[in-house]
Amino acid sequence: MRVEVISQALFRQMPWANGGGVTTELVARRAQGADRILWRLSMAGVDTDGPFSHFSGYDRILVLLQGQGLGLRHKDGTEHELSNLYDMVSFPGDAETHATLTGGPVQDFNVIADRSTFRSAVSVVQSGNYNRVSVSASVLAVFAVDDDLVIADPDMGSHHLPKGDLLLVDGPQRGGWAFSGGTAIVVQILEIGELGSNPN
Repeated sequence: MRVEVISQALFRQMPWANGGGVTTELVARRAQGADRILWRLSMAGVDTDGPFSHFSGYDRILVLLQGQGLGLRHKDGTEHELSNLYDMVSFPGDAETHATLTGGPVQDFNVIADRSTFRSAVSVVQSGNYNRVSVSASVLAVFAVDDDLVIADPDMGSHHLPKGDLLLVDGPQRGGWAFSGGTAIVVQILEIGELGSNPN
């Protein structure tokens, strides 16, 4: 198990794939010897109604972090409404998607994963003491949303994560991870070859 804290000072700013805004990349894994993203965690501000970027071959999970709400309408007629903080939706990245703001700009948290190789799962752990998430994945990532976090792994190792930073764990210990302090976004990345043990 390899544990790393990635400071928000190291997050990368980059334009959206469609040029309509700016994305903050927290962490990404790319194919060896290629620039193709295997999976990525990012945040973005959405200031106006408009189309989402197209990510062919990827699945997306989006969590509302700030703002009064966001509606998504896909070309096939499917609609999703994120009305409250930490509402979450998953959808194919190659679906033609249009976003409509409910009451002004929002900020969202995004996970994309190459569906030919990876699956992802996201849990939001609200502020409190020793909320638990069952972990069974290749990679665990934890984002401290609104306050510092104390994270205990199944071996009772303790990890401190400052507000706004990201904890990245390769080969995490399987079992119940406990969270105390602020709100946490917990992302599990699982290789398809390991799908006998799905993350919860």
